[in-house]
Amino acid sequence: MEISACPACGTDDIRLETTDIATHKIVSWRAGDTRPVFVASKDAIETTSTSRVVCVNDHAHPDRVGFDLEWA
Repeated sequence: MEISACPACGTDDIRLETTDIATHKIVSWRAGDTRPVFVASKDAIETTSTSRVVCVNDHAHPDRVGFDLEWA
């Protein structure tokens, strides 16, 4: 099956969306005027990255199908 447009809306404006997440250790905290203040280490203890293919209207390629990625 060849996919050339979004199956939900038909647009051919398809994009790769990546999200990078860095985890930092909280080294201390204190009470603030209206909410707590957390102090985080500048060095990340863990980083993860996720990618998904979406159209301009934010319809995601179904996780159950998955996808292969090639860079142009």
